[in-house]
Amino acid sequence: MARRQRHHEGEHENLERWLITYADLITLLLIFFVVMYSISQADLAKFRQVASSLRAAFNLDVLTAPPPGQSMVTPLEQDPRFNAYLSVRAQVASLFTRLGLDRQGAEVELTSEGIVIHLSDAILFPPGQAELRPEAQRVLDGIAAIIEPLPNPIRVEGHTDSTPPPPGSYPDNWELSAMRAVNTVRYLTDVAGLPPQRLSAAGYGEFRPRASNETVEGRRKNRRVDIVIVQPTLGGP
Repeated sequence: MARRQRHHEGEHENLERWLITYADLITLLLIFFVVMYSISQADLAKFRQVASSLRAAFNLDVLTAPPPGQSMVTPLEQDPRFNAYLSVRAQVASLFTRLGLDRQGAEVELTSEGIVIHLSDAILFPPGQAELRPEAQRVLDGIAAIIEPLPNPIRVEGHTDSTPPPPGSYPDNWELSAMRAVNTVRYLTDVAGLPPQRLSAAGYGEFRPRASNETVEGRRKNRRVDIVIVQPTLGGP
């Protein structure tokens, strides 16, 4: 009788062994889905990191998340000015590399008015003066070659920091910035050969700074000549 009871107990234990295999399978599936979820989250994090880097590099919203079920179409892909901006930016960088100049002396920005080439005053003028340096001619010749094929009007803007001009030079920064813009325009038209009707000059003194005048670096960025390739905004007239 005891032998028969032990026999039945053995059969009962054998019938429940499949639960162990089933539990192992469920555990493996759970691990698999956790790993897949982790990979997808890592890829999303990398995508967001790349998008953030591009926005910081271009100061623009390069990548935006599309609505569910729609393809990714960014505003810049619809903006005809963006390709021109990239082209001008690359050409200016190549020009400064070719001339052996510090590339920080020129920055290219896409604004609501168009493409702006910021040229440091140290490249173009002696301190507190409006007569072009001899070496500035190579820079302006290269800039003229870049903007000459473009059909857009060109506005040359003179800017200073908040420091008054040296005594005996110019009465104020208004006149200094205006004369720097005028002399730049004269070179671009009289020497570089750009059509005069395409160009205009404006002086803004210290009243349109790019950075704070409280620091040396800020004042350096503010002393500049801006060459604005005027372009209509997307959807404008």
